[in-house]
Amino acid sequence: MRKLIPIILLLAVTSCSKFLNEVPTTSLSDDSVYDSPQALEANINGCYLTLNNVSLWKGTMNEYFQTGSGLIIWGGNRTTDEWLDGMYFTKYSTSVTGNKNVWTAVWLGVNRCNRLIDNLPGSPVDEDFKREIEAEARLIRAHFYFTAVRIWGDVPILTHSPVEAEELHNARQPFENVYALVLEDLAFAEKNMRSPWRAEEVAPGKNRPNNWAATALKSSVYLTIGSLLSAPDDNFWDTSRRTPDFSACGISSAEDAFTLAYDTAKYVIDEGPYSLAPDYRTLFRWTEEGDWFLPESILKITASNKAGQSYCSIHMLPPFPEGTANVATTNSNAGRVRPCRFALENIIKYSGGTRGTGSHNSTLYAQTSDPRFAATFFVSYKNQNTGKTVNTYPNDGNVTSASDAYIKKYLDPTYDVTSGKADFYLMRMAELYLIAAEAAASLSASPGDAWGLKAIENVNVLRDRARHSRDVGVSSVPADWSAGNFASSEDLVNAVMWERLIEMMGEGHEWFDTHRRGATWLRDNIAVPANEFYMGHLPDFNTYLVYHFPGAVEKGYIYPTEIIDLRKGLLSAYPESELRLNTAENRQNDFFWQ
Repeated sequence: MRKLIPIILLLAVTSCSKFLNEVPTTSLSDDSVYDSPQALEANINGCYLTLNNVSLWKGTMNEYFQTGSGLIIWGGNRTTDEWLDGMYFTKYSTSVTGNKNVWTAVWLGVNRCNRLIDNLPGSPVDEDFKREIEAEARLIRAHFYFTAVRIWGDVPILTHSPVEAEELHNARQPFENVYALVLEDLAFAEKNMRSPWRAEEVAPGKNRPNNWAATALKSSVYLTIGSLLSAPDDNFWDTSRRTPDFSACGISSAEDAFTLAYDTAKYVIDEGPYSLAPDYRTLFRWTEEGDWFLPESILKITASNKAGQSYCSIHMLPPFPEGTANVATTNSNAGRVRPCRFALENIIKYSGGTRGTGSHNSTLYAQTSDPRFAATFFVSYKNQNTGKTVNTYPNDGNVTSASDAYIKKYLDPTYDVTSGKADFYLMRMAELYLIAAEAAASLSASPGDAWGLKAIENVNVLRDRARHSRDVGVSSVPADWSAGNFASSEDLVNAVMWERLIEMMGEGHEWFDTHRRGATWLRDNIAVPANEFYMGHLPDFNTYLVYHFPGAVEKGYIYPTEIIDLRKGLLSAYPESELRLNTAENRQNDFFWQ
C-alpha cells in the first residue's frame, strides 16, 4: 500500500517533540480541558475555529484555488506558477500558498477534531452531552475530509490524533474509502447532534449547526459521487486498473447516488428547520441584527474580529467602497478575487440578460435585471476616498480594458481593510434546491419527463425568490424555466450548473463545481467556450489577456482542451513538501497518468 506522511501535523509547529508534547497556552492541563460541559463547549468551538483558517474558505482557497475554476480571475498581472497553474485548472505540487497552505490547514482541522474525540471517553461529563460534542466534531471532520478528497483524491485516513511520530506514517486510502468515512461521520452526526431547539438551548445566539446540517451535507456528498460516476472514462482514475467501489456508501451506480442526493435534499427541504430568506439581498446585507440569524443558513463560518482579518472582504471588495468603514487606509490586496469576464458573460446570459447595443459590446451579454446580479456584483461603485464613480464592467456606457466586476457579498459596514463581521456560508438552503435540481436533471431522459420537471420545479423556486428581491414591484427576470427551454437533459444539467453560479458566486463552490463532472464537461462548458470568448469575441481581449493570462496571446489559447490534459487537472497535486519525503514508489496513486 502506498504511504504518505501527513507531515503538516509536524510542520505546523517548530519541532516534532513540541507537537507530541504540546504545552497548553493556558494554565489548564489536559486533564482539566475536558472535565466539564463548559470545557467541552470550548473545545468544540476550537474545532469550528479551524474552519476560519485564513488558508481555507475565507482566504487562500478562495483566492488561489478558485483561479483554477475557469470562473475566478485574480485582480492583477501574475506571472508565477502560484497563479499560472490555474490556467491548467489545478494547483502544482510546488504551489506553496495555493496548495501546501490549504493542505496544512485541512490536516490541522482534522487533528483538532480527532484530539477532542480521543479525549471524550475519559471525560467525567454526562455521556449524552459527550455524544453531542462528538457528533459535532465528526460533522466538522467530515467537512474537512470532503474538502480533501475532492482536491487531492486519495488521502490518508486519520481518525485519531497521533501520539508517536510513527503514527503519522499512514498510507493514502482510495478516494472511495474517504467518501465512506465522510458518510459514516455524517450518519453519526445526523443521529447524535443536537436538534435545533437543543442547539439553541445550549448555545443561544451562536449560530451553531444542528443535526439537520449533517443530513444536508450528505446530499452534497451523494451528488458529488454521482457526478464522478457519471463520467468514469474521462475522470482522474485509470479504469483499466481501478473500478471505484462505493458499496460501503450504499451506492453501486451514478443513478443510485443521484437518487440519494435528490431524496436527501428534498427531505431536508420538506421536513427540515430551514427556509429560504424571502429577499435574496438580506443574505449578504450585514446591517440588521437578523442578517446573522437567517433560517436559510445551514452551516457557516461565523465572523469574529478576534479571528483575524476578514479576507473575503479584503480580497473581493474594491478599494474604499461606499457602505464600509474603509475610507482612507490603503490595502493592496483589495479586489484580488474577481469573477472573470467569461463567468460574467454566462451569469448574465443564463439569468435572462441582454447583449450590449453599442459597437463596442454588441457581442457581449452586458446587463441583466436579475436582482441577484445587483446583490452579488459591483459593476460600478463610488470610491469614498476620491468621491468618484468607478466603472468596472462593460455596459452600454463603458468598456475597460483590464478590469472586472467585484463581488460585494461581504460588504460589511464595519469592514476597515483589516477586519469585518460578514459571515461565510459553507451551505445554505438554496444549495439544497440546486442539489435536488441537478440530481433530478442527471436522472432525466428528457427535460419533459418526471425527473426533468422536478429539476425545473426546484430551480424555479429560487428564480421566484430572486424576482421578488426588490424594493418595489417584482422583476420579470429571471423567468421561470419550462421543459421547452431545453433541447436535452444534458442542456438541462448544464443550465443547473450555471444557475449554481448565478445563485452562489463567491461562496467557494466554483473550483469544486467545475471539476466534479469530468474532463469532457470541463472541456465543453469551460475550456473551449472560454477560449473562444476571450480570443474571438471580447473587443479588448488582447489587453485583457496580457494583463490576466500571461502567454495566452502567444499560444493562441488560455485553457488546454485535450481530454488527457484536462483529466490531469481534475485533482490538484500533492504538495512537494509531502512528496519529497517519500520514495517514487510511495508517491503513486492509481490515477491514469501514473
